[in-house]
Amino acid sequence: MLDVLSDWFEGVPCFPWLDVPYCIMMAVFLREQKDSVKFAVNYPIASLVVLILYVQANIICVHLLLGLPPVGCLDGAYDSLTAVICWWLVFFCPGDLFMKAFKTEPFQFIVRLVCEIRHARMVMIACKEGHENFPNHCTIIIFCGLVDGCAGRLMMSIDRMIRSECAAESDGENELKQVSEVTKASLVLAVFYCLILVGYVPLSPSAGVVIGAGFMVLLLLNNIVLGRADPFIPLQGAFWKAVCSKHQKIE
Repeated sequence: MLDVLSDWFEGVPCFPWLDVPYCIMMAVFLREQKDSVKFAVNYPIASLVVLILYVQANIICVHLLLGLPPVGCLDGAYDSLTAVICWWLVFFCPGDLFMKAFKTEPFQFIVRLVCEIRHARMVMIACKEGHENFPNHCTIIIFCGLVDGCAGRLMMSIDRMIRSECAAESDGENELKQVSEVTKASLVLAVFYCLILVGYVPLSPSAGVVIGAGFMVLLLLNNIVLGRADPFIPLQGAFWKAVCSKHQKIE
């Protein structure tokens, strides 16, 4: 069963099935930023560039980490073109019809579901790049997967800092100060994929991606259906309690 799923999923092209929902999600994240609509109206080119950086952040960051050309993100022209179309739909669609449609639960759930599945695949691609450039170097492989998984959130935090929006009251939205569930999940995926690539786990990379996608979908269902908070918090709390037990958080 796992082999059948992995073979099928490996044959699914990123564009349009995975990339379009991801671009939509990134455009929505941008719109949710403070005064983003006003910014898009007054400075449309700057707003569009920010969205393209959101979309391409993972490739840019991983390539910089590995010493590869950052412009490699433009190799897939579909991503940037899709970002332009999604940006227009989210910010300038007549009657705001697209955002009204996105806010319906079925549409939003499908987009988020596909984004989680894409996340699992992209982390594996980053781990493979790390493995190809530094064979069996676990630290670099894991770091590539981690950076790929959290690059979008990191770019959002940098965007807020540039626009002076990372005040103390918004720490929970700043990836540099408060690590999100997405980053923690990316670390788990990166470690798992690294073990597969170096041969410690007897699975093919495509089967690993299917398991990783299932893991990300479970986290999504945990948030949406069960309404539970970040499942990593208990482990995180236990870890910091053991490591930093002599120090308390300074208010």
